[in-house]
Amino acid sequence: MKDPFLSTSYSPVYTEVDDDPKEVEYLEIKVKSALHHTRLPYSPKPFYYSLNLYRGCRHGCPYCFARYSHWFLGFQNTFDFQRKIQVKVNIAEVLDRELAQTKRKKEWISLGAITDPYQPAEKKYGLARKIFEVIAKHRWPAVFSSKSDLVVRDLDILRRVHDNAGAAVAMTITTLDPALQKFLEPHAVPIHRRLETLRQLRAAGIPCGIHLMPVIPFVTDNDEALESMVKTAVELDVDYLVHNVLRLRGAVVRDYYFQTLKTHRKDVFQKTRQLYGSRSYPPDDYVQAISGKIRSYKEKWGYRSRWRDLFPVRQLSLFET
Repeated sequence: MKDPFLSTSYSPVYTEVDDDPKEVEYLEIKVKSALHHTRLPYSPKPFYYSLNLYRGCRHGCPYCFARYSHWFLGFQNTFDFQRKIQVKVNIAEVLDRELAQTKRKKEWISLGAITDPYQPAEKKYGLARKIFEVIAKHRWPAVFSSKSDLVVRDLDILRRVHDNAGAAVAMTITTLDPALQKFLEPHAVPIHRRLETLRQLRAAGIPCGIHLMPVIPFVTDNDEALESMVKTAVELDVDYLVHNVLRLRGAVVRDYYFQTLKTHRKDVFQKTRQLYGSRSYPPDDYVQAISGKIRSYKEKWGYRSRWRDLFPVRQLSLFET
């Protein structure tokens, strides 16, 4: 039976058979600008510059807040976010021109604040490596997170970025349970490969951390899961561990996530709806309780952030837990 949610109109750019199997289309576009001022999600603190190489993301995480941005661009089919990926094929050239502007202040560049720079499309297009070559050339600092071990392909250039101006790489890990991970991140690489990537980043001398983002109510917020994540961070000796609680921004994100729960996790569907109500974020007491638990586990396992040793005080707001 034909999937009613699968778009049937394709441009002649590039289509491959996915492992579902479902069709994934890469739409090559050219952009006029690369860098954009932005802010950290859920925070008024400036993140200075953001840089996204792709629009849409193949990982297909049902909780992803970036689904809203894809819908805003006109991709309003249910699964377009993970099946119609826009590729900014000229972004390295545009960035090179922008970083050459002497009036620009060399603040941090955050890659992939909306979509993963090392998602599967990167295997074909190689935009991330080109971007880091430009960043290293102009001696700018960069930070990003990913759910892919493809990062290790570029350890050499990432080391140059770090040595020149500063760099940090985080693996986004929502759960250590492989079965649960397949539900939460259908097309991201397995957890054990991300953990191995962190080991290789540490060995290469590149500051790295874990993004426990998001903590998902009634799915990944139990005491055992939170403590295990902190313990893993200590065992891997990562430089930092930060977290955020699930945010359901806009009707597009909210409806997609609730429908996924209703289909696959009916046990938590009603509880989640009750917790969020009409809000995009859980009540403050829930958020504070999660933060309190994580702090207590950090104390229990002796976790210590090393950002104060690595970066000037003024830059700490980008990474502080």
